[in-house]
Amino acid sequence: MPPRTPSPSPLPLKHDRAYDYPTKRAAARFRRGRAELPLCTPQQLRQRVASGEYLVIIDGLVCKLNGLVDKHPGGPLAIMHMVGRDATDEVTSMHPREVVEDLMPRWAVARFVPDDSSEFIASYVEDMELPFFETGPLSTDDSKEHPQPFNSNSSSLNYAAIQRDYRLLDQQLHAEGYYQCDYRDYAWDVARYVALLATSLGLILYGHPTGWTYLLAGISTAILWQQLAFFAHDLGHNGLTGRREVDLVLGICVADVLGGLSVGWWKKNHNTHHIVTNDVDDDPDIQHMPFFAVSTRFFESRYSTYYRRVMKFDAAARLLVSLQHKLYYVIMCFARYNLYVQSWSYLLLSDFAPYRRLEMGCIVVFFGWFSWLVSHIPTWQHRALYILVANSISAILHIQITLSHFAMSTESPDPTHECFFARQVRTTMDVLCPRWFDWFHGGLQFQIEHHLFPRLPRHKLVRVQPMVKQLCRKHGLQFMEFSFIDGNVYTMQWLGEVASRVKAYNAREKQTAAQQAAAARGQ
Repeated sequence: MPPRTPSPSPLPLKHDRAYDYPTKRAAARFRRGRAELPLCTPQQLRQRVASGEYLVIIDGLVCKLNGLVDKHPGGPLAIMHMVGRDATDEVTSMHPREVVEDLMPRWAVARFVPDDSSEFIASYVEDMELPFFETGPLSTDDSKEHPQPFNSNSSSLNYAAIQRDYRLLDQQLHAEGYYQCDYRDYAWDVARYVALLATSLGLILYGHPTGWTYLLAGISTAILWQQLAFFAHDLGHNGLTGRREVDLVLGICVADVLGGLSVGWWKKNHNTHHIVTNDVDDDPDIQHMPFFAVSTRFFESRYSTYYRRVMKFDAAARLLVSLQHKLYYVIMCFARYNLYVQSWSYLLLSDFAPYRRLEMGCIVVFFGWFSWLVSHIPTWQHRALYILVANSISAILHIQITLSHFAMSTESPDPTHECFFARQVRTTMDVLCPRWFDWFHGGLQFQIEHHLFPRLPRHKLVRVQPMVKQLCRKHGLQFMEFSFIDGNVYTMQWLGEVASRVKAYNAREKQTAAQQAAAARGQ
């Protein structure tokens, strides 16, 4: 199937800050009238999607989301990638219960009635060219074999049973209060933030003006940004208060004011990542051409549905990818600078930036106070040292993030039938560490659990891991976990494996070019 990218919605953009929420009384009236909705079969669903309707199946209801796509707080792509699918698990994992129970029914236009066959189906449009997706300018050959980090025996998996047990586990976590945030868990976190900030300020404002002083100040600032990123991540998932507006404003104060990065950009990027994890064409978190290719599919110059451009595998990409396992840590030292660029690109150029002015103002505040702080460093050499160290040591965070996905599967063994739980386990890795060192990884070393339950407070993920492991053992799913060191080794080995195939690709391209030239001369 050719790569796809969403075209602008046929509806005018409306960047409202909130949904037009129905009242609970109206939602209750709807539930009483649910039986009066018309029925929709899989064939009818496909026909309506082909005509341009954004139809998503949620809890047995066919919801038409054309009126929501341009106002969705998580960005339009989070909806577009779910069109024609049973997105019940994706929606319930990413939203509070009241959204699913009281708000989503507002968009329902029919009750979904599967075919008489007992076959479990997750996507009803996998073989379709959707009308609101454009085909990328370069085609690809999907018939080629592409190596994967490990093999998953999908033929023996019972996706219906896996989905059922996953939903039962989610109900159990709700019933036992796991989703309730215990603010005492943040006591040590806040103390750590204050200590790191005080250290950075103290060393710069009152420390002896030597290189060691500003080196330590830079390290302290980098670790502060790393730790604040975990907190901003919680807020981006509405995991603190559970109220979207409150958590979003707090997130802007943390990420934009203290870190200089856009929460709006992060939410758009990160929500898409959660929905289409490790998809070569759709997941921006693994689309880092020309520097990294985590799959040989990137050799095909794939079209990114997120960036709306071809990820060209040109001469520069071939050189860098062939060395990616050797340059990985060097490139990660500059990753934070890319986030500054991505934030401003989003705020200045994106069609969907509901808090554009607020975020731009807050990032200006960041550069204001950061410039004021740097101005207290007496020499330009020491200023450069502090800025370089503060931004480069932040590579720790980017290594932690990429470690969870770079060396994981990018090919679904069965995209029509694979359920949400199986997909997240297949594409994600956990990192082992001692309990006393949890703070360093922010609790997000339990990345599989986080992807399955994104709104679960991260301090409770450690208690959920044994339940997830038990479910994986029951259904024969491979649960991947490594220590931080072993995870780095495993990731470097996989990046090296992909890099080693560049040489063979170049040779094949030269051979093809020679054959074409010979054929042209023969004519």
